Amino acid sequence: MSGEKINVRSRPAKKRVNKKPNQIVLDGNWAQERNRTKTSLAKKKHTTKRIQRKKRQRIKSMFLEIGISLVIVSLCLSLLSLFTFSFTKVKGYSMIPTLNNDEWVFVNKLAKPKRFKLIVYKDSKSKETSVRRVIGFPNETIYYKEDQLYVNDQEIYERFIDSEVQRAKNAKSLFTEDWRPKITMIPTGKYLILGDNRPYASDSRDYGYIDEKEIVGIVEMRILPIHQIKQF
Repeated sequence: MSGEKINVRSRPAKKRVNKKPNQIVLDGNWAQERNRTKTSLAKKKHTTKRIQRKKRQRIKSMFLEIGISLVIVSLCLSLLSLFTFSFTKVKGYSMIPTLNNDEWVFVNKLAKPKRFKLIVYKDSKSKETSVRRVIGFPNETIYYKEDQLYVNDQEIYERFIDSEVQRAKNAKSLFTEDWRPKITMIPTGKYLILGDNRPYASDSRDYGYIDEKEIVGIVEMRILPIHQIKQF
């Protein structure tokens, strides 16, 4: 080969294209906006969690306060009930038609017995409570003759059994059988009580007078069933 020089032309190097200043500014603004958005979302999320946490705490606090209030009210009612009132369930059929089996009554423990008032008493032996009507007081003489009540030999009208007495009279029978207690005068501190269902009731005619200490209170109202609420 001859000694000719062969010029080998190398490829021209690619020119680096720099971003335009405006594009750099736009890219920077977009990055900043994205960071701000992320920060804002993070703050909102944190705020939402804090609000939810506070809300849960308020709800827990509210339920706790309600629970404490209910306990306090229950204790207060229990104390009041111990000294001032109670609720008693009627058992048996001795007080028909005035009160029926399984009905509930409100009992006033502060009231004093009066003639013909309904009372709740607690038997000192059986510890069972019952409802009866007060007929006789201490130092009185009580007896029945021909469906008529006599107190200290004076006739006393019993309006609460008037219709039953009339039906018995029409049937030529007695609603309250002639009865005179063995101890003619009621002793001090004792009471004579009878059931309104005279032919079938178990009362002072069977087990004698009751002691004043056995009286729980006066029946003021029938509260259940609701559709038969009645004040006495």
